[in-house]
This record gives sequence, C-alpha cells and structure tokens, in this order.
Amino acid sequence: MLGITGSIGSGKSTVSKLFSELGAVRISSDEIAKQFTDPNTPIKKELVQIFGESIFDSSGAPIKSKIADIAFSEPEKLQAMNSLIHPLVRKEFRLQLKKILPGNIIAWEVPLLFETDAHTLCDGKLCVTVSPDAAWERVKERGGMTREDFEKRNLAQMDLEKKKALSDFVIPNDNSIEELKKKVKSVYETIRNTAKDMR
Repeated sequence: MLGITGSIGSGKSTVSKLFSELGAVRISSDEIAKQFTDPNTPIKKELVQIFGESIFDSSGAPIKSKIADIAFSEPEKLQAMNSLIHPLVRKEFRLQLKKILPGNIIAWEVPLLFETDAHTLCDGKLCVTVSPDAAWERVKERGGMTREDFEKRNLAQMDLEKKKALSDFVIPNDNSIEELKKKVKSVYETIRNTAKDMR
C-alpha cells in the first residue's frame, strides 16, 4: 500500500487518480471524511459539543467553511475535531480495505499521513510537492478559501521538508500534466516490480 501526501494544492488527488488509471485501487481519506460534515452527518451532537450550534445552517446542515474558520483559528478545537473524525475515517478505510483483493497496489491519499501515524500502515510513502505560489493559485481557482485560511491550514500540517524526508518517493508537480503522468508511471512501475521481486 502506498500512502500519498503533500501540502494543500499540491495535487494529491490528481496523483492518486493517475495511480488508479494505471491499475491501482484508490482510497481517499478526504472523501471518506466528507461524510462526517455532510448534511446527514452521524456525528452532529459531537460537532455541536466542539463548535457550538452556530456551525449549522437553518436546515440543520453543517457549514463547512465555518467549521474550518473556527478549527484553523483555535488549535484545541482543530485537535478535538481531528480526534473525533480520524478514528471514524480509519474505521471506514479498514472496511474498504477488506473488500480489495490481495495483490492489488493501493493508492491511499492521506493529507495527514505522518501526523496521524497512517504511514505505519503503508509499505511505501509518496509526497507530492509544489511551490507555495502555485499551490495557492490552484486553491484560489477552486474557490472557498482566503489566502489567510490557506496559510493557516499549511501551518497546521507537518513541514513539507520533513514530509519529503520521511517519504520513499517525492513527485514535484510544478509542470504539465504530461510530466506528472510520467513521474507517476515511473513510481507505479517501481512499486509493481518490487512487489514481483518479493513474490
């Protein structure tokens, strides 16, 4: 299993999807986590305890931007949210993992790969990198986040240089999608060949 991480706007999702196109099975921790802040969240009571009633709109759905504003401004609330959601994400991840046939390469996208010790479950770790300016441009295009929020979220994560040092593979993502595809394919082939040698 390959754990894929990187800074905000680095292209982690794009890289994990490229691995999927090559034949890997993709699992995204972010996509799993979203169900816990969706309108039908099963942890509404717990979210209220952490953030208060004001994070819900008139229909009772969580306001994700408001949760993020509070969480990234108040470290203790961010920690409380992470302590609540990460075990739930890990539980769902393990359920998905059980459905995957042995022998498949698994591309597991985990923004907080090292911070949550998720790397201990992986055979390999990959860090996607990009310049801060390029990362901000990508995040800005997606919308919904100010530069200040972007900076706060980056500060809440492990330093990128440390992530790179802890990773087995580093893929820079400052160039074209064609270049990125080549780099992903090279890592995929390396992993596949290593797996063959171990059989």
